[in-house]
Amino acid sequence: MQFRSDERRRDARLAMNRPVKVECEHTGRYVTGYTQNLSTTGALMDIDHPSLMVPGQRVKVGVAYTRRSVIIKKEEMIPGTVVRSAGLGNTQTIAIQFDERQELALSA
Repeated sequence: MQFRSDERRRDARLAMNRPVKVECEHTGRYVTGYTQNLSTTGALMDIDHPSLMVPGQRVKVGVAYTRRSVIIKKEEMIPGTVVRSAGLGNTQTIAIQFDERQELALSA
């Protein structure tokens, strides 16, 4: 994989479309969506919710790594921070940086 010199990512991303749920730590509410890509340090995902998440917002992310793991337990949620977001209509795309490296993120 080749990276551009202006690349901000620290780790390679793996294109992966998996169900995801995101919990806002402030409100405790959940939203659902799908990942676009994952790495050991973060994720890019499309969320089915019109209310825009903002950079700096604390979240917990649950990724269904296999088709059989669509039920994600609270203790499996990965804490992180929204670093980018863009919304259009009733959806938004958000980039999350995980608090800790996730080796599991690339083993799907």
